[in-house]
Order: sequence, then structure tokens, then C-alpha cells
Amino acid sequence: MIRRAYDAALDHIGGRIEFGERWLLDARRASYGVAVVRIIFGLGAVWFLLANWSNRHYLWGDASQWMSPLERNGGFDWPFTLFAGGSAPTELTVKLLVVLALAIALTLGWRTRVVAPLLLVCWVSLIESNPLYGDQSDNIFRILLIYLCFADISGRWSLDARRRARAARGTAGRLLATLPTPPARVRRNASLLATLLHNLSVLAVAGQVCIIYVASAMYKIQGEYWQDGTAVFYPLQVSHYRPWPFLNDLLSANAFGVLAVSYFSVFIQLFFPLLLMRRTTRVFGLVGVLGMHAGIAVIMGLPFFSLFIMAGDQVFVRDSTYRAVAQQVRGAWQRRRRRRPAPDEPPDSGEPADDSLDAHPTEPAGPGPERRQPAGELIY
Repeated sequence: MIRRAYDAALDHIGGRIEFGERWLLDARRASYGVAVVRIIFGLGAVWFLLANWSNRHYLWGDASQWMSPLERNGGFDWPFTLFAGGSAPTELTVKLLVVLALAIALTLGWRTRVVAPLLLVCWVSLIESNPLYGDQSDNIFRILLIYLCFADISGRWSLDARRRARAARGTAGRLLATLPTPPARVRRNASLLATLLHNLSVLAVAGQVCIIYVASAMYKIQGEYWQDGTAVFYPLQVSHYRPWPFLNDLLSANAFGVLAVSYFSVFIQLFFPLLLMRRTTRVFGLVGVLGMHAGIAVIMGLPFFSLFIMAGDQVFVRDSTYRAVAQQVRGAWQRRRRRRPAPDEPPDSGEPADDSLDAHPTEPAGPGPERRQPAGELIY
């Protein structure tokens, strides 16, 4: 009997190990999710730079020298010193234009293997050069972007995906066509290594988001105001967090609403990792945290903090969900543009072009028969 239980335990452990190996090596998980994170990060960085463009000299240029006694560049050394000590007006403008170009390239998914690390260095240098302007959204941005530097963030909805699809069909540019092709074994091992790094990066992003939520909830429940359900009331009265005063007053005037929002924000963060275990509870958890951060962005005027943490939540949405949404949007767009064919013109089949931006070398681009999802995608 003991022998049988021992063998059953070994079989169970072996099955779990085999499942983990398949999850890590069989396919690149959350390929659409990390692409959405890339797009949100890129758009957020562009928005941040444009929103502060008129004040750039006061924030990061020579006019920012009034805060020199506080300036320590966040404790960062080279290469995160591009904006340290202020810059001349022309030099600062050129530097910010470079950062803006990198953010746009990241959004479009152009050469992300190079662009993502460069943007990370430039972003940290920019934010840490002004110790009074950053907030926790900058920490979220830099931490997740470090992980994403090892992921295939341009596998979907990107210019890189389009270029790879053309290369797979043999229609790449003349330069790529003349490059020597590595041996099949080298290509296979490189693909396995890239897949492993990608999936480990996805796990790191997911783990970091869960840590942020649970740590935030654990910190909150230690406070008296969170325990009695009045914590949300007080920041709503601070002038810096009242971009729409009537919304703040509307929420804070309802005692039950304050109580419900206070407790909901604690419990949704505390139990967020557990809610991910099942699809139904995962949907509830994602809608809950996304709604919470959307409220923070609008009511408290913290758009960048909410945007960057909401970006990290996207890795928990399954690829099949993104494909279904993309197919519905593409179908609606094609139906809107469809015109009645001429008598001698065959009807439009509605199939997308092969060089779609979400094309992938290992999967067909565009709509098609639903591919059965591997077991590992039930979580992400």
C-alpha cells in the first residue's frame, strides 16, 4: 500500500514537471498579452512626453537646477545618466525627441529587441533626473519593461511580425535574402531558448503584478481607516486628487459607497492571485482591478499610474480571447468597407492579406478555424 502511494506520488510529480516543461517550451505564451503591454507602454510614454513638452526645460533642463540639493539621480550610475545635471535647451530637445522616437517605435513594434532596452535606459535616465516628479507608475514601467526585454513583445500586431512573415514566405528584402542561413540545429536551439526566455518573462510579469496587488492589500489592512472602511474618503478631499470635484463629492457623500469601495479595493487585490485559478473568477478579478484603476485614473487624476499597472494585467487575458476580439473587429471593419461587386468581378472573400500585422511564422495570420489552446493558456 505504501509502495502504491509512493508510485502515485511520483507519477503525479512527474506529470506536473512534464506539464511545466511543455508550458515553457512548446509555445510562446501570452503573445497577444505582451503585445498589448508593449502598445500601452509605448502610447503611455508618448502621452507622458507630449503632456510635459511645454515644461521640459523646467523639469529636466537647465531651469531644473533649483533642485540640485535633492538631485542624486535616484542612485543610478552610467548608463542611466543621460539627463543627469540638466541639459542645454537644444540638447534637451534633441534627447527628448530621441526618447519620443523610441516610444513610437515600441508602439509600432519596430526592432523591439533593440528599441526596448534603449527606451528603458532613456526612460530611467529621464525620470530619475528629477526626484520630485516621478511616482510609482515609473517603478512599474521600468520593472515590467526589464522583464519584457527578454520576451517576444513584437510577435503580434507589429511591424516586426509583418517582416518575419515576409521572411518566412521568402519575400524579405534583398539584404535579408543574401544573409547566410544558420544550420537547422542552431535555429531550433535558438528558437527553444527564445521561447524559454519569453515564457519566463511572462511569468515574471505575472508574478510582479500579483506581488504588487498582494503587498498593497497587506499594507492597507494594517491601517485603521481601511479596517473601518473610510480610507477612500480622505484622499478624495485632497486638492491634488480632485480633477473633477463633483465626482469626488458625489462619491464621498455616500457613506455606503465609501465603505464598499474601500473594502472592495482591499479584497480584490488581496485575493487577485487566487481569482486567476479559474476562468470565471479570473474574469471577475480582471474586471475588478481594471475598474478600480480606471476609477483611480479618472476620479483621482492619476492616469499614468493606472495605465501602466493596467497594462501589466493584460498578460492574464488568454490569446484565444484576443484572437476572437480581433476577428470580430476585423469582420466588422470588412463588412463596413465591403462594396457590391461588379458583374464581372468575383465577390470579395473577406480574407485578410498574408502580411497582416499580427502574422506569426508559426501560426496563420488572420481569421481561421479556432486553434485548440494548450492547457497552459488557461491561466494566461
